[in-house]
Amino acid sequence: MSRRAAWLLAALLLAGCPTPRQYREVRPGLSCERATRVAYRTLQTLGYTVDEVVVANPERAGVVGGKKTLPDGSTIGGRVVITCDGQGAKLDPVEDAILPNYEFSRAFGYSFKALVQRPDVEVPEAGSDLEVLVHVVTSQEAILDLGGVPTAGGAILTRATVRNHTDRAVAIDPARIELAPATGDPAPPLAGEALAAALASGPAGDKVRAEPLVAGRVAPRTTVTGFLVYPPGAYREARISIEDVETGETEGFVAPVQ
Repeated sequence: MSRRAAWLLAALLLAGCPTPRQYREVRPGLSCERATRVAYRTLQTLGYTVDEVVVANPERAGVVGGKKTLPDGSTIGGRVVITCDGQGAKLDPVEDAILPNYEFSRAFGYSFKALVQRPDVEVPEAGSDLEVLVHVVTSQEAILDLGGVPTAGGAILTRATVRNHTDRAVAIDPARIELAPATGDPAPPLAGEALAAALASGPAGDKVRAEPLVAGRVAPRTTVTGFLVYPPGAYREARISIEDVETGETEGFVAPVQ
């Protein structure tokens, strides 16, 4: 094989296999930002761990890519290239094979068509209990939601949501939402100077500063949400204490970190 042929083959292996046009998703009226966001959700739905996110804009193509571990232990990749203008967006799946069967492209198309019809944030069904969710915001999600990296030094950014489905008011204190690793002591959220040092400068850090989860009441049938930042670590569960405003009793429970 000549040097030029070897170089071309290597380039193809790195770039993946372009997908036939019938697998392209053409979406008039879909914004660059939402096209990237829905592509991200689609790869997650298909079981891919997303490790590459570039938000599309009219001057630059966007990319969402990730990897998936198969039952036999092997790993495959999947990428989507997003181009857009003022009229809409186009999404092109890129196969991770020189001779693909286009399984990824077909699966992406089916899932994308369903997800783009749904809101980016699902409204939960009304329940009868108190619900607390603690979601770790990955670096890829931070790029999508905040426009950059919001923390420094390995600090863990979370989005905490308290949904009060009951008929009574409750009181929350962020200091009493601790995250616990598999072994070791649970950690409260950072505050004061430690929090200030953990937040990066720039718009992403500023948004976290502006939207913290704050102490206060959560009225019946309402939801509150905000950011909490924790020390570096691999956390498994959240340990939460919430007070019933009427009785003064405190309820403690455990929820998985998502």
